[in-house]
Amino acid sequence: MSQAASPKSESDYPEIDPAKRRASRIKLLTILAVFAIPLILATIYLQIVRMSGGQVGDTSRGQLIQPAVPMTEFSLQTAEGELELESLYGIWTMLYMPEGDCLDDCQRNLYNMRQVRLALNHRMDRVQRLVLAESGEQLEDALLAEHPGLIVATGDPAAQAVFRDQVRAAESAMEPLQDAIYLLDPFGNIMLRFPADLPPKSLLKDIKHLLKVSRIG
Repeated sequence: MSQAASPKSESDYPEIDPAKRRASRIKLLTILAVFAIPLILATIYLQIVRMSGGQVGDTSRGQLIQPAVPMTEFSLQTAEGELELESLYGIWTMLYMPEGDCLDDCQRNLYNMRQVRLALNHRMDRVQRLVLAESGEQLEDALLAEHPGLIVATGDPAAQAVFRDQVRAAESAMEPLQDAIYLLDPFGNIMLRFPADLPPKSLLKDIKHLLKVSRIG
């Protein structure tokens, strides 16, 4: 008759390398962060909606796109090289997509985007300005010289359509707007649009509020 195995003591188990234990903890925390960050962003987003009754500010300010719509893969060209989805990550983006010649409304939007970013002062580096131009000739050199740091993206009609269609789909349940300015969060989500006739102070207030409540980007 066999004898029952005696219980093992702590000394019978191999000692775990502290470095491996630390690496396992870091890996676990990284996995938790991957899932937690979208949850945190969603909480911030819902808090903004709740506090504003469906608008980030009062009825004269930006229009929330509910829910925020994530951009998917695209490929455009800029003077510096290729612009892809990853270019939208980690920074807030003011987006404008002019149609036809860049006349009064177009020039006013470019001016407002520039001034709003400058008015953010020490937070301005958290925001970039992006224009999707129909062609390289749509914005004249003299106009571009007035807007240093402006990212101008172009591409063939098919590549532009991929980008534009995503924005149009995001606002498909809303009233059409001409010459709107859009705001994308640091995860590449289209979350706000601003009418062309909106006072730049209102645009500034909304963006300031978002930068204040979010440490992302």
